[in-house]
Amino acid sequence: MPSASGVPAGSGHGLQGYRGQIAILSLLALATGAAHAPALWAGFLYDDRNDILLNPSARAATFIERLPATVRPLLKATYAAQDALGGMNPVAFHAVNLGLHLATVVLLYLLMRRALRLTGPDRPMVAGMAVLLWALHPALTDTVSYVSGRSMGLSSGLLIASLLAATGPKPRPILAGGFALLAPLARETALIAPLLLLAWQVTIAKEPPTRALRRALPVWTGALLAALIIAAMARHRELIAFSLDQRGPLDTLRANVFAIPEILRLWLAPWRLSVLPTQPVTGGWADAATLIRISALTALPALALVLRRRMPVLALAVLWTLIALIPTNSILWRVDPVAVRPLYLAGVGLSLMLALALGRLRHGIWLAAPLAAGLAVMTWHRATLYQDEVALFTDAADKAPKEARTQAMLGLVLANAGRLDEAQTALRTALRIDPFQTEALNALRLIKAGAPIYSAPAP
Repeated sequence: MPSASGVPAGSGHGLQGYRGQIAILSLLALATGAAHAPALWAGFLYDDRNDILLNPSARAATFIERLPATVRPLLKATYAAQDALGGMNPVAFHAVNLGLHLATVVLLYLLMRRALRLTGPDRPMVAGMAVLLWALHPALTDTVSYVSGRSMGLSSGLLIASLLAATGPKPRPILAGGFALLAPLARETALIAPLLLLAWQVTIAKEPPTRALRRALPVWTGALLAALIIAAMARHRELIAFSLDQRGPLDTLRANVFAIPEILRLWLAPWRLSVLPTQPVTGGWADAATLIRISALTALPALALVLRRRMPVLALAVLWTLIALIPTNSILWRVDPVAVRPLYLAGVGLSLMLALALGRLRHGIWLAAPLAAGLAVMTWHRATLYQDEVALFTDAADKAPKEARTQAMLGLVLANAGRLDEAQTALRTALRIDPFQTEALNALRLIKAGAPIYSAPAP
């Protein structure tokens, strides 16, 4: 009979097994904390000013008053709570971000361990490798090191907690539904929780349909309630309307056919990571480049479904990666279709694929160790960039010298740092690339007028 923790009683997973599990979790926490530690000394960056410092919705005194007009209410509640407890202390805000990431590391390890245990021999080292490669990947710095990245970190942790509560030997429907409700209120992309659970049930779980439905119902109910709350908030509706005005769903879908491979390539080539990655040139629907990408993106989930019986964990990893990109890269337009933050959740599937491949090699664990060390070094380096706003956006401009928006953002942060001559140079560079770059035009007008760049609070 399984215990409440999901470990079969009398199967050999006794005190020694728990000690091994604690050792793996301790290693994961220490390595993750050390790699991301430089973020603790970062300040508030560009987006943080409008999202937190100048936003009355993030302040303790005005949070309740502003609640009907805000977005991501759970996220704003965490900001307001920190404001009430210790003011706008950047070290405390970064410490909470890192703490959320460490908590998610633990939750994810438990979920990955469960997936491997349900589909074959218990392989804690493979689960540990998957989570270590994920937790140390430098793509995650945009969530952990940037205070505004908390929306992704908080929502992902709650989403994984919901899956854990729903998939255990003894389902916990109240917890599963509650976490599924809360996660989208931190970031609406977490509405995919039911889809990830469905992917789990199609690949990992071997249950009768009625039992599977009982497990899924609380998660679907929680996500539906969250969707209704989000839809009732005027600001959310305004943002969706603005997105649809910028570009129609089909046009957006075509652009994302090109964006998704670029996002995945950033994970495979972490030295190319940037706070503002290069955006791809989009082809027409009938272009060969478009058709090749559509074929590949269609073939991947089909292949996962074909392999779900022979290689269930691999199938889950593929489906997880693709599902995680649906909210940001489907039919709603975003200014930057290629972004790093979606890799926080999508990277789980990619890291699991890599760990499974290493696990099949005779000395895979010894190959994973230097790989993890290399990722940790790159993460440390990227986390240090977040200590200096100008350095962070200079790195982005160096990696994308022909991107007008990247040059404009560099100009904005230089102006904010009081380096007005350098700021105007960067802004003029942006306008040479794109004469209609709105941010650069507005910033130059503000500089010439002697006005501050950050002049108005966010709604």
